[in-house]
Amino acid sequence: MVTCHNTGIEVIRNAFAGAAKGLICTPYYSERGLQLLDPFFDAAEEVEFWTRFSPLDWRSGVADMAALNRRVQSVLERGKTFDMRVSDDLHAKIYTSSGGRVILGSANLTWPGMTSNIEVICELTGSEASAFSTILESIKERLIPVSAQVFSDYVDVVADAISKPFDGPVEEDGDMNAAIELAEEALRKALSHAARRVRIGRDVLLDQFIEYCRRENSEVSRMVLERHENKSKQNLQGHVKHCFYGSALFLSENLKFVAEIAQTPMDSLYQFESDAVRTFWRDFLRKHADEIDEDQGFSFRTLRVYLPERYGGICTGGGGGSSTLKRVLPAVARMLRT
Repeated sequence: MVTCHNTGIEVIRNAFAGAAKGLICTPYYSERGLQLLDPFFDAAEEVEFWTRFSPLDWRSGVADMAALNRRVQSVLERGKTFDMRVSDDLHAKIYTSSGGRVILGSANLTWPGMTSNIEVICELTGSEASAFSTILESIKERLIPVSAQVFSDYVDVVADAISKPFDGPVEEDGDMNAAIELAEEALRKALSHAARRVRIGRDVLLDQFIEYCRRENSEVSRMVLERHENKSKQNLQGHVKHCFYGSALFLSENLKFVAEIAQTPMDSLYQFESDAVRTFWRDFLRKHADEIDEDQGFSFRTLRVYLPERYGGICTGGGGGSSTLKRVLPAVARMLRT
């Protein structure tokens, strides 16, 4: 049976009341939204939580990782199970409970999402709910398991930077950039056993690119050097490294764009005005989203954390590292043409 609603608060509460097991799948969530399910968190035997995993979601206010971490720790302190899985591409909103009910629709686990927003919530029971299990399994296969300890450590690393007020774009927030780099480095190591590998050839090493920038000595390349050497005090070394390896791999897979991008004037930023380049770049990031190179400390996920959504990233506010990418990509193209 399928029943549709335009608010989710009572539907969610009823579905999880007294449930021993439950799945919460939502990219965005808030303290007040999580409070709706506190009776479930306080009594459940098994909790599954599928979500995105970005400190910039936290900073922009669309997620509250600290609030979620408190629920994780509470469940674990009771000796119960908290299974977390993540994907930067998650958009689905699904809630299921051991009572045999499936709730899906447009509502995130936030107070507005469950009360005042214009949403559509569909409740499945009986055979319709049972049939949906196949879709759930297919989604689950695309998600990355993250242990409670890894999640908690990540939250602890970025918490101080999140709490400090900063009005400018993310790329100018040195504390935030340093925290992200530390947290992402630890995450790469924790997830390396499950990640797909990408091998970066010896002909596209960062040191060689930095030397090329010294020789080129343009306004753009001088800014890249300043960021790489942290002379700007904005902790952008990670931005330069990830934008470089991402750009080098992109151009090696799409040689047809090297000449076009290399024509960018040396003192100008590449603006992604070409629809073809923009589309291929976003598709490239999605295709390689879960790949890492342990030797170089490079992760496509980390690159996407730095970039806003219009450039294939997952940064939800502040512009991210797009200005570094716009400097690095044309410089890499020029280097490859020499």
